[in-house]
Amino acid sequence: MNNARSASFFQQFRHWDLNLLVVLEALYAEQGNVTRAAQRVGLSQSALSHALNRLRDMLDDPLFVKRGAKMQPTARASQLAPFVAQWLDQLQAELSPQLFDPMTIKASLRLGMPEHLERLLLPDLLQYLGANAPGIHIHVKAVPIFQLSDELDNGGLDLAITGAQIDLSEGYQQQLLTRSHFVYVYNPKLLTLPDNPTLEELAAVPQLTTSYAHNTSSIIENYFQAHGLKRKIMATTSGITAIPAIIAMCPVLVILPRLMISQYSLFDEFNVVPFADQDVNVPLNLVWHRLHDHDPAHQYVRDYIVQQFTTLVN
Repeated sequence: MNNARSASFFQQFRHWDLNLLVVLEALYAEQGNVTRAAQRVGLSQSALSHALNRLRDMLDDPLFVKRGAKMQPTARASQLAPFVAQWLDQLQAELSPQLFDPMTIKASLRLGMPEHLERLLLPDLLQYLGANAPGIHIHVKAVPIFQLSDELDNGGLDLAITGAQIDLSEGYQQQLLTRSHFVYVYNPKLLTLPDNPTLEELAAVPQLTTSYAHNTSSIIENYFQAHGLKRKIMATTSGITAIPAIIAMCPVLVILPRLMISQYSLFDEFNVVPFADQDVNVPLNLVWHRLHDHDPAHQYVRDYIVQQFTTLVN
């Protein structure tokens, strides 16, 4: 910001109609020919003559004076017109959409997302960017769910993928990526369950939960409570990494969004069974600030993330 600009500077601009400068440039380019200048700017001759009179009042100069059969520019018009023409060209260039070349753009984006999504998304995303947009760098930041909104507000994160319900101001955009349904997982060597256990039977089985996905745990908790049941929680982990090792050694089951264990080979040796019905699910959203709506690098990454989720097994 140029602090040298005084209040009188801005007050002066309030009384100027900068659209009239287009008329000045057109008349000068057409050597004072009102008919051609009017055609150039898409006005009638009378409208352009009226605009010229307003321009004369604004600049306190006749600008174009009839001399013989032609309109001649005054010294003031000759001085201003080339500058106005250059300014209009620069303005048009700045306001026109910039051509986006992913191979040359440089950007660094901070992305917040759960641990299990790093495993699913980052390999393909980084491979794609390395081949098509090598100047775009992704830095995943571990942010607790309760701090996610603050990190987006203060610029600590550019994008976030979350299944949690967070309070966002009107300045944010949110796009649903998918809805992940739930499965229950257990080790059949240590835990025996009927082929189609009732909800009551599942509630009675020792269970493992994770605080890392507390929003999904509350969805399941609410589901059991709605049926008058309470789960038999034996332990809680802080993340998903330890869960396969625990299930391998302990007779417990864990209820998780299928997306959390999708393409995770450590769960292959266990029984993975759909839980409840399709209405019990967790929405996964992509969140960003509207400041970045039309940022080409942001949009490029967002589009690819959305595309990735269309290929993920839910």
